[in-house]
Amino acid sequence: MDSYLLVTIQEKNEIKSYPIYLLHLYREKSIWLIEGFDLQEDKRRIIPVDDLTNVESYPEKKRISKKRILEKLSKQEEVINLIVELGPKAIAQFKKYHPLKVSISYTNPYQTTAIMKTFINVNNSEELSEITNWLLFLGGDIKVREVPEEVLEGLQERLCIYTNSIPNNDVENN
Repeated sequence: MDSYLLVTIQEKNEIKSYPIYLLHLYREKSIWLIEGFDLQEDKRRIIPVDDLTNVESYPEKKRISKKRILEKLSKQEEVINLIVELGPKAIAQFKKYHPLKVSISYTNPYQTTAIMKTFINVNNSEELSEITNWLLFLGGDIKVREVPEEVLEGLQERLCIYTNSIPNNDVENN
């Protein structure tokens, strides 16, 4: 009934409260999430619904207008730092699963090639891990045009897991 909320959540061993303006309530990978605008820190915040311990209406005298919130959000639009071209097989994988904030633009009329542009917060280890897993999920039918160094490092670490688990050919056979 009200988009201005004071949400209280359990984060690790701490209980924290955030005044937010509710932007979206959505489900991703079987987890319900709240996307809100933090009214104190003036930034977008994603909150897992399972972490909520209390929700109440935020006092009217402390609110800022929806128009002002949307203005602040438009000024904070993240700079694109990941650009990937997708071929037909990668597009098929994309259609099976993609993160909520990621979309593609088809680059030919037959929709057999596309480009994806997004922002990856390299300071969020969970987001880095998620994008690494997802890029590997897309398969080999991609061409990376621009990628943060941290994402490349994550991909290289993942590949090392596989190369280190390959048996050494020099081992004597008994």
